Amino acid sequence: MKNPNINKHLTFEERCKIEEYINKGFRKYQIANELNKSQSTILREIRNNRLLKPRKIFNENPFNCIHLKDCKVCTGKCKYYETEKCNRRDKFIGACNNCPDIKKCKLDQYFYKAKFAHEKYRQTLVDARQGVNLNTSELFEIAHIICPLIDKGQSLYTILNNHSEIKLSVKTLYNYIEMGLFKDWGITNLSLKRKVKRKIRSKKLKKRNEPANYTGRKYEDYLQFKEDNPDVPTTEMDTVYNNQAGPYIQTFIFENTSLMIGILHTEKTVDSMSKALDLIQDKLTAEEYQKIFSLLLTDRGTEFAKPIQFEVNINTGEIRSKIFYCDAQMSSQKPHVENNHNFVREILPNGQSWTNLTQEKVNLVFSHINSTPRKSLGGKTPYEIFSFLYGKNILKKLNIQKIAKDEVNTTPRLLK
Repeated sequence: MKNPNINKHLTFEERCKIEEYINKGFRKYQIANELNKSQSTILREIRNNRLLKPRKIFNENPFNCIHLKDCKVCTGKCKYYETEKCNRRDKFIGACNNCPDIKKCKLDQYFYKAKFAHEKYRQTLVDARQGVNLNTSELFEIAHIICPLIDKGQSLYTILNNHSEIKLSVKTLYNYIEMGLFKDWGITNLSLKRKVKRKIRSKKLKKRNEPANYTGRKYEDYLQFKEDNPDVPTTEMDTVYNNQAGPYIQTFIFENTSLMIGILHTEKTVDSMSKALDLIQDKLTAEEYQKIFSLLLTDRGTEFAKPIQFEVNINTGEIRSKIFYCDAQMSSQKPHVENNHNFVREILPNGQSWTNLTQEKVNLVFSHINSTPRKSLGGKTPYEIFSFLYGKNILKKLNIQKIAKDEVNTTPRLLK
């Protein structure tokens, strides 16, 4: 007999049950049996909606390779690199809720919370159902084709049959007319031969996101590129924020010097993040830019999802950088920027409002961070190493200043 619950969306109550069963240590197949769902449904629900708590790598080896004991020294860039697995987290349950070994665990941890999972599901559902898959220019092009023909009494089928350049179905076009998208051109559902009496919804144009294409830019491609070009230094890029609504700090760390800079943003979009590189490129000479920004490594966040905008200067068409992306949910593949975020959090702790943050304050924060001596640099500061390799002129252009050793402050009091 067919399961009546198949293909039905999970409710909030069912998600609460999933969290309860995970807390009790139930395996995925046991949760599926309890809720009368397929095991694949429970697997996808936990995997897609769990919260990541990255492992602490501050002052520790940033790489978590299973071969570390044999190699002794790990760079995270060899072909044998493989992160340590956890059967409870990865195979049996899928989350770390109430794990008895949680306090001594040194792996990335994932937690399933019903409230967070349901809010994420609701947001996804709203995004999938609202708006239309057109931008404004596409709407204008279609309107100038179909509206005069509808006025002449032609049906939508006839129009689409004669105009193959319109890549829409008859049903979709009917829906767009019902939504009032062509009302400005005098076309409503009453203009059609087949009148549909439905409430005209508010006009919302929303172009759906194109799926990101990482072909040739995956982490394995990065490793091969580094093997072929060992002298090209890597700059890791990331985003740090305290509130989903912003503001956001785009961070860059120059791997060979540990120097980090930050750019303040009000939007977490590809356009905003890529324009930061445009501004930096305008400040630096071509030679200076190539020295420190020719190779970028980042995660698969939506704000970095269009590689062409980071590799090419849109204003000039000049190829300026090569960008690669870490594997999904593998923050350990860019350990330097993740590790350095601990310094940022000391000055801008979680829960603190960033509404009064300015670029000048961000520059001050990173000036103090870069003036902090590092054991990994032999007691030198990132500022000293960077200025030795590239000179102080670049640092001045990047708005990073040297802070006297006894004046360095890496606490929230710095900005007060």
